[in-house]
Amino acid sequence: MAKTTVDIDQEQLERVREILGTETLRDTISTAFGKIIRVAAVRDLVSSAEDGSFADLLEPGAEERMWG
Repeated sequence: MAKTTVDIDQEQLERVREILGTETLRDTISTAFGKIIRVAAVRDLVSSAEDGSFADLLEPGAEERMWG
């Protein structure tokens, strides 16, 4: 893990801490990063669904074919 020096808006930091329920700067940043990564994964999943990637699952008999 790398140490980095950045300027952080303290008002924004406090607001993010309140939202996330974190106490330390490290926990706040780690939790925020994790949430952003999760949001991106959900967006990718939704995009795949919109592109029809899961269309087979809606066909009659799909559950039987998957689970036997």
